[in-house]
Amino acid sequence: MTNKIKCIIVDDEPLARDVLEGYAKQIDQLEVVAICANAVEAFGHLQKQEIDLVFLDIKMPKINGLELLESLNPTPLVVFTTAYREFAIKAFELDAIDYLLKPISLSRFMKTISKANKYLCGGNGHVHTETPNESPVSNSTKEEPELLYIKTQRKIVKLDLSDISYLESLNDKVIIHTSKSEIPTTQRIGYLAEKLPKTHFIRIHRSFIVSLDKVTAFNSIMVEVHGKELPIGRNYRSHALEVLQRQSS
Repeated sequence: MTNKIKCIIVDDEPLARDVLEGYAKQIDQLEVVAICANAVEAFGHLQKQEIDLVFLDIKMPKINGLELLESLNPTPLVVFTTAYREFAIKAFELDAIDYLLKPISLSRFMKTISKANKYLCGGNGHVHTETPNESPVSNSTKEEPELLYIKTQRKIVKLDLSDISYLESLNDKVIIHTSKSEIPTTQRIGYLAEKLPKTHFIRIHRSFIVSLDKVTAFNSIMVEVHGKELPIGRNYRSHALEVLQRQSS
């Protein structure tokens, strides 16, 4: 069964809360677990339970939305909802996944949920319960291979590791993305992770393994490979950022 994306709504304006709640109720994948009138109330909910997504107003009394986000560790995915354009740059510096200007339309809200789904679910509609003790990549001390052999439907394909950009787990198969093609295989992504050298590949999400050499940009919630943004899973984040920052230094 598809798991729900657990979200909270934080806004000091009752009408704004009602609008967002009404939109959320129209999307089966969303579960609104709390509706908060201020940042302090929201902070309490975020400390008590795991929240996937926060719809967060910026201008609120006592503690504003930006200050709330800066106080959180770890941070859930955040979508700012505000009537003010001038905070957009600061919001994205804090790795918000979207910035919705009021009045917010249903179509714009749905576009945001699609983006959140990509970060949380790897695009397959299932919220992943990630296991932090799952090894991101094999720690084998054996001599690292230069080739990877992939089973496809009718043959075994030999791939040069330097050609691989990233691997994507999608439903019952894994797609290996190279600079020239996409190669599907029924081999599990966990099995393939064990075959890839940890000096060149890193698992950033239950659904994604990326080649470190192909990463062109990253922040705390995503990496960019050939212009495509791939999500960093919450329980892979600490290790992934450590490796990416070391790689970029």
